[in-house]
Amino acid sequence: MTKLQTRTLLVAGLVAASLALLWLNQQGTLDPVKDVVLIPITTLQQGVAQAWRGATRVFQNNPDAEALRQRNTELEEQLAAAQARIAQLEENQAELNHLAGLLDYARTQPTNQYLAANVIGQDPSPFLGYLILDRGSDAGIQRGMPVVGAGGLVGQIVEVTSAASKVLLITDPASAVNARAQSSRALGIVVGQLAGGLSLQNIAQEAEVKPGDSVVTSGLGGKFPEGILIGTVNAVQRQEYEVQQNASLTPATNFAGLEIVLIITNFTPIDFSPFEGGTP
Repeated sequence: MTKLQTRTLLVAGLVAASLALLWLNQQGTLDPVKDVVLIPITTLQQGVAQAWRGATRVFQNNPDAEALRQRNTELEEQLAAAQARIAQLEENQAELNHLAGLLDYARTQPTNQYLAANVIGQDPSPFLGYLILDRGSDAGIQRGMPVVGAGGLVGQIVEVTSAASKVLLITDPASAVNARAQSSRALGIVVGQLAGGLSLQNIAQEAEVKPGDSVVTSGLGGKFPEGILIGTVNAVQRQEYEVQQNASLTPATNFAGLEIVLIITNFTPIDFSPFEGGTP
């Protein structure tokens, strides 16, 4: 007999035996055998379950276990309170650092008078064209007042209500600030860009403006006081055939991180409109 034939007979035998056991089980013939096998197993399972329930009751009724549970609850509450205190302390520290920066800036411009204001709203667009402050006409705020931060110029008040005011940021395309490059003394106009940056435009072609130069307000045009830092030149666009050159700036102010600003309250913008129409 070959191996294949042997395996075939073995499989056939197993199938026949399985069918026979199924038939015997349906007829109830195997019930005594099942009782012999299942009764010891069931008894063992019941014993284990009873022992486990007993151990659980002992642990639950143990005064030490109840004290441990209570202590664990107390520790969890203390941990949550400590985490809340740490978060508050970190927030207070960040606010103190911000205020210290504003104080340092105010000391560099002692002739100005300042009123601190909290940022309570901002342009929902990613380019941050304006901010809303919690100071308005009730606090003496007027249109045209310059706004500065710890880094430098932020913008100018353009709308005022009794309790709030709107600041047009210098990064907004509608903003134009007369400026001067400190090293070369070259004059130009800082204009906001759609991407949120700054551009120093209308620079004389012969002016030597280079990356790293600081750019400040010139005071020309009467809109801003002189000498407020605006930004730093990071690139110059100069063509020989052009009459003027331009430069891109890195703003001195981190507009995305503004929380508190200073409003310069003792500066009155000069109205140049009577002179803009020319002579009749």
